[in-house]
Amino acid sequence: MLVLHIGANKTGSTAIQEFLRLNVASLPSFGFNVAPSDLTPDGPVTGHHVWLMEELRPDIAAGRVLIVDRIERLFQQSNKPENLILSAENLANHNGGEQLFAEVAQRYDIRVILYIRRQDELELSSWQQWDSKVSADFWAWLIRGVGLRGDWARVLRAWEKIVPRENITVRLYERARMLDGDVIADFANVLGLSERLLQLQRPSGNVNPSYSEALLDLVKGNSRLFRSKHDSDFYNIVEQLTGRAYHRRQRESLITHQQRIAILERYRVSNEWVRANYFPKVRDSLFARPSPDDYILLGDDELAKQKWELAATLIHHLGKRIARN
Repeated sequence: MLVLHIGANKTGSTAIQEFLRLNVASLPSFGFNVAPSDLTPDGPVTGHHVWLMEELRPDIAAGRVLIVDRIERLFQQSNKPENLILSAENLANHNGGEQLFAEVAQRYDIRVILYIRRQDELELSSWQQWDSKVSADFWAWLIRGVGLRGDWARVLRAWEKIVPRENITVRLYERARMLDGDVIADFANVLGLSERLLQLQRPSGNVNPSYSEALLDLVKGNSRLFRSKHDSDFYNIVEQLTGRAYHRRQRESLITHQQRIAILERYRVSNEWVRANYFPKVRDSLFARPSPDDYILLGDDELAKQKWELAATLIHHLGKRIARN
């Protein structure tokens, strides 16, 4: 069977991919092979296949042929029938990527694993991770995409054209809904490896941190700092200088409770479709509703204070580093 972990974005995908990378030598004894990142027999194993999917998606027809050929070679080289695992969170972006696997699905059983997140949190995390690097206007960006990004019903309907619904596993990326409140434990359970988890390595620390609202607001849209939305060099420098001091602080928010509710209203019909078709035992809303007490709203004065503190801290650490050299 081909096991496709398709994300989604900002639902612990990096941690899952690091888990796969760390255990590439151990997982075959439990019936799973992690596919090389380029799907060639001797290719590097990073635990993810994001860049290959990104490369192939512009020409779906050619990409479909390449994937069929490479997947067949990987299955043929195995000494015994194994489950082959791929992981690429951009396959949940609803951009046609699922069509790359249309022919593979005619030849092999495919199981799809999708983690989904409440859309207000998804939007803010996506802004922080990618789009704030190339845009300085959060609200213009949000208005263009709200209702589209994170339309989980649309994503699932697209995949159901390739894979039967019974072969699609959807998990809610909420601590209270995941096994032990942990995405690695939950993912291992989905694979049937819960009893083997102690024999496997786990990622240490936060492998894909989000950064504070102050840091984000200070550098957003600065083309001198970011070459593209995937460029994280500046954040890596901040990490080297300050450690975890400017990771995102729990509960801080730049949007109000009313704004969160308005965002979620745009997804009400989509979320209800997912609940009815994938979580029929859930009688309430698909996701836990945000409460006014869940977040601390950052006012302009507090945000400005934190930005000045951040700027002074960076100058201080840079000065100490220069003095040492």
